Amino acid sequence: MTRNDSSKCPRLAAGLAAAGMAMFVAVCLAAPASPDGESHAGDRPANFVQWRAGLASSGQPDAAALAQVKAQGYTLVINLAPPRSHGSISSEAAIVGRQGVRYLNIAVDFDNPTSDDFKAMSEAIKTHAGGDVLVHCQVNMRAASFVFLYRVIHENASAQEEATKLTGVWIPNRTWKRFIDDTLAAGGKKAEIL
Repeated sequence: MTRNDSSKCPRLAAGLAAAGMAMFVAVCLAAPASPDGESHAGDRPANFVQWRAGLASSGQPDAAALAQVKAQGYTLVINLAPPRSHGSISSEAAIVGRQGVRYLNIAVDFDNPTSDDFKAMSEAIKTHAGGDVLVHCQVNMRAASFVFLYRVIHENASAQEEATKLTGVWIPNRTWKRFIDDTLAAGGKKAEIL
């Protein structure tokens, strides 16, 4: 097969096209919501999901949105993206901390999420009971997956209802589906939900 002859391997061509489209959508969803690139009062970060009162997830908030987390009622911000991720705010911890809001960065490798990563996020949320929590990453793929698992395993939320919220953000790829299934099984919950 030559480099440009995808007709002999339609599955590969379809897979590459789907991967390209997924990356395009992810980049578009991470783009600022306004033409001037700044967040405006009332704007929410990309892919914002309210999982329950006091627990939300989203894509990367811009600096203006981060400066409003206390006004939005959050008392803990958990960032699951590695610090040098595309679109990250280098001063995020300082912006959040100046408001008296707790900040935690758990650098989850998108290609290798671990049970230790999930445990660290879960413990942070559990020890912060009674406070409002925003969990975010770049586009809300890591965050939505982790919060889905947290809701189902630790809060006994309906896996089917929470899966609807998760798949409203993204359809987990093979790596993340396996991670989700394994984590659900380890938590004593039904696997193979997605």
